[in-house]
Amino acid sequence: MAQPDGDPDRGRHAMTLRKAVRKHTMVRRQTLAQTSRLEGIGLHGGRPVRMRMLPAAAETGIVFARTDAGGVEIPATLDHAGPSCYATVLERQGVRVGTIEHLMAALYALQVDDARIELDAPEPPILDGSSRPFVEAILACGRTALETERQYLTLTRPVVVSDGEKRIAAYPAEEYRVTYAIDFEHPLLGYQELSVSLWQERAFVEKLAPARTFTFESEVAALRDRGLALGGSLDNAIVLGAHGLLNPSALRFPDEFVRHKMLDLTGDLSLLGRPLLAHVVAYRAGHELHGRLARRIWNSRDSWFLAPWPGQAPELETAARG
Repeated sequence: MAQPDGDPDRGRHAMTLRKAVRKHTMVRRQTLAQTSRLEGIGLHGGRPVRMRMLPAAAETGIVFARTDAGGVEIPATLDHAGPSCYATVLERQGVRVGTIEHLMAALYALQVDDARIELDAPEPPILDGSSRPFVEAILACGRTALETERQYLTLTRPVVVSDGEKRIAAYPAEEYRVTYAIDFEHPLLGYQELSVSLWQERAFVEKLAPARTFTFESEVAALRDRGLALGGSLDNAIVLGAHGLLNPSALRFPDEFVRHKMLDLTGDLSLLGRPLLAHVVAYRAGHELHGRLARRIWNSRDSWFLAPWPGQAPELETAARG
């Protein structure tokens, strides 16, 4: 797998980035322009869920509110991240909300910084298993700029996490880029690698948002014995049998599997609470390793700084693509 070399000139690179923020085009935080409603079933709990996405004040961040649990509010930050394995989980005051990664990836990629997410179940609806329905809902209700300037988490030196042969790292960059590789012993998967610049939201909307979650038929029974995937079906997940797809419809991309991993990564890194300027390179990672990288970045305070957008404002798309 191709990886960027370590940055021997990281001090010079950091100085260049710091100088760049002195003169910048102001980019303001955004929230939703109006309320959006979605209904469906939770992937793991299998419960019906009604969800509302509402506008919020500047610096609120993304906050989940469990209306079925006394209205407990759970900020989508690393401070409230719980153990993650098959999904990304937040918890506060004994109340949890899980499987948030597809929604969080859509909010992050479409530059929605502040929003309130109300739901009457422990997880958002899985819908079709991708981020596309959330993207469509956000674009349909619109976004509005707030008065507060947006701050970017600008990486100045590499941050690396590994677990055996699994590895994930973030390198300084002037955009948010992801290079991801997966390697499964299955005839339809095998090795897949993709590198995409996700700085412009159009790239996420077209290249990652439609990619669906996936699992193996051989693992479904074990997952359900653990109380997981109770709402899963061929309508909201790609299921791989021993020799091919069980789904009646074709893949949306030949490499839909690695694209979905990149989607999950984007949702998991959104818990940093600030848009990230870095090139993230992952090999055989997953939610747990994504979360460890986010925490390692946040705790490596000498490896990043917060600053306004240092150059031309990112393009804001106003309509759904493709």
